[in-house]
Amino acid sequence: MLSFFKKSDGFSLVETMSSIVILTIAIFPALGYFTNSINLVHQTEIRSQAMDMAADTMEYFKMASQNEALDINTAADDFANNGTSETNIINTYDQFIDDYNIEVSLTDNGALEKIKVRVLWNDGSKNVELTSLLRDGG
Repeated sequence: MLSFFKKSDGFSLVETMSSIVILTIAIFPALGYFTNSINLVHQTEIRSQAMDMAADTMEYFKMASQNEALDINTAADDFANNGTSETNIINTYDQFIDDYNIEVSLTDNGALEKIKVRVLWNDGSKNVELTSLLRDGG
């Protein structure tokens, strides 16, 4: 009996190439998700590090406010003008980026001082901010 179909023991070149093309088309969008997630994780690490710097700066001023010999406004002026405290806080971290900047502002609310700490990065385009009330002089 004559058969119209030949028995085949493997895949033809056309079948192999078409399966590779189909798999490539299916895999490339998934690779895009991985690269986006890596970028998102990196941005989250930077934001988390900036938040830690803001919390450390807030703790620095909390300690300064509890020190009766040091006026909190003097500490804020020294922080803004001298820069050594800011540099010390920033340098305690293995930085993900190199352009962190810390800004501190104080507002007098009678017996309490309202303190606002902002950590900026990407040339000031991104920031985190913490606000709290401190009592000056312990």
